[in-house]
Amino acid sequence: MRSNRFVSFSVSILASCLFAGFASASTAEQFPADSTMAKIQQRGKLVVGTSLNTLMFSSRNPMTGQVEGFEADLARMLAKQLTGSEDNIEWISTTPENRIPLVENKRVDMVISTMTVTDERKKVIGFAGPYYLAGQDSLVRADDHSINKTADLDSKTVCVLNGTTVERNLKPLAPNAKIVTFSDASACVEGLIDKRFDAYVDDGATLVGESMRQPGKMRVVGTPFTEEPYGIAVVKEDEAWRNWINGQLSKSIQSGQWQKLYGKDLESGLGAPQVPVIEQ
Repeated sequence: MRSNRFVSFSVSILASCLFAGFASASTAEQFPADSTMAKIQQRGKLVVGTSLNTLMFSSRNPMTGQVEGFEADLARMLAKQLTGSEDNIEWISTTPENRIPLVENKRVDMVISTMTVTDERKKVIGFAGPYYLAGQDSLVRADDHSINKTADLDSKTVCVLNGTTVERNLKPLAPNAKIVTFSDASACVEGLIDKRFDAYVDDGATLVGESMRQPGKMRVVGTPFTEEPYGIAVVKEDEAWRNWINGQLSKSIQSGQWQKLYGKDLESGLGAPQVPVIEQ
């Protein structure tokens, strides 16, 4: 027969657990039932589109299987706020070509994948942010000293990615450059190393990551010729979702969390941060 002391202790533990659960539920942010935030809470996970192959921003560690980088950590921050755990994320691999269709078709809740906010893209999707400020630059072979500024790309063979703004931005500065396009950054890097291309032009932040994969073989020229604010892509009509994300990004900057994540993921490769101003 169990003692009264044991029964009292058990009841006390059960009551504590129930109270903790009630307190947790009562302090969770409440949303309208038809909102994206409520649907994510009910589903118990955030569905995130990201590249899974961009060093420092979002790449899958081949040893651990974990998705690492600044964008991945920002996604975890949002997932934790909505679901209670930063691990409640389904990762969907993106390319520059499929990012917008993934958002439009609602296959993902958001895309965070070094995606520049542009007026043209705003016609079909919405953006939260910006969460990072980049600039387009050139990656060249380390022993090639003929390219030291963007204008030097004129008459050169240049690789760019489909679905990016690079070709449009490069044309006025190097009108005679021969542009070759691919869907995969690795194809541009391989062509650069084996001298089929003279340069690979993309956002400088991502080019630094590519140069880190093969130390000593490539260098970033370091003369950015555009401003590229990175935004989190969401369904165009979903202003409530966009505004909520913007609120979380603003809070992370005010609290120092954004700066902490930048220091962890980006500062060693990209230097001191330029803190973005979140659009409202």
